[in-house]
Amino acid sequence: MGFRQRERKRERKRQERKREAASGSAQRQSRRSGSSAEKWWLTPLRSKQCCARCALVIREGGDAVYRHTPREVLCVPCAEQREDSKGYRPSMRWEAARAGAPRRQPPGLTAPGDRLTP
Repeated sequence: MGFRQRERKRERKRQERKREAASGSAQRQSRRSGSSAEKWWLTPLRSKQCCARCALVIREGGDAVYRHTPREVLCVPCAEQREDSKGYRPSMRWEAARAGAPRRQPPGLTAPGDRLTP
């Protein structure tokens, strides 16, 4: 490994550490100020939840749109129809889950042509 290649690698790592530190400080600041509490976030669910609008049960691992204050969970179709939740953003947890994992179907859904066995 040559000198310039090592320098480039060091610079990439330095930039990555800066980016991580910036997102961490921005996250801490928004938690302190409460500015993110009233925003809508697209997030993967850790437990079963019920949509507040249509009463659809969203399974664990499925995507839902969430707001912390006042606490409310909506399924994605309802969130897209409702005026105040249309501007939802993907959460950091949603982005991390989608970046690292290969695309797969949510639990409980089958692909076309799959047989269901009792």
